[in-house]
Amino acid sequence: MDSNEGKQANQQSDDKGDTGGMLQRTDEPVDWSRRKFLIGTGAMAIVGITALFGQSLIGKTIKAMTGVPVSKGIQDLYVGDYYYLPNEMVWRVGDEVVVNFHNLSPNRFHEWMMGQGFDLTPSDFGDVKTQFHKDFWDGVQVEVLEGHGVDNFVTNKAIIKSNEKYPWLITQQGQGNFSPTLMPGGSIRLKIKVPDKPGVWQYGCFVQGFVHYRAGMKGTLRIIKS
Repeated sequence: MDSNEGKQANQQSDDKGDTGGMLQRTDEPVDWSRRKFLIGTGAMAIVGITALFGQSLIGKTIKAMTGVPVSKGIQDLYVGDYYYLPNEMVWRVGDEVVVNFHNLSPNRFHEWMMGQGFDLTPSDFGDVKTQFHKDFWDGVQVEVLEGHGVDNFVTNKAIIKSNEKYPWLITQQGQGNFSPTLMPGGSIRLKIKVPDKPGVWQYGCFVQGFVHYRAGMKGTLRIIKS
């Protein structure tokens, strides 16, 4: 299969909600190029326009439903088409946070990145923001407590601890920002000690070449000093 056929097959799988079967397991880290496939171009305009109509209402609804208290202990983070709930969080340096990241979409893959600035990739539609320029998770210790329906887990420069050895597909450093990507209905539970990185950070989903992010899949994390 050439690269064009691979992109087409992957795009069709994502849009139709084909999870590709059971949770993938591997004993060794593997080089994974799904991110490249997900930077689709054919569906960008259609999905983007559709999503943008709903962005405003979804954003206002989420805003009305959520406050922005300082979170510690358990933090549920939900994603759907195309939103994060909550889309604002406040963490305090040194606090322990367990994030339960859930994908509520019935048919789309979604991811969770956090960072600052953007990396740009040229395309026929202009520069595409494919990920954050500065990865929040660099040097952060992350304990993976549990995962179901995890399509891919990019570890990048995070320090990963897991009771299971590579229970899902792993993409190593240099293949993109830290980001778990979940199948429809998937979830992952991560425990961290909030690092000494005070300031404003953004989180988002860049699947399908920035379309998800542009459609409203974004949020703000404020880290305050202890």
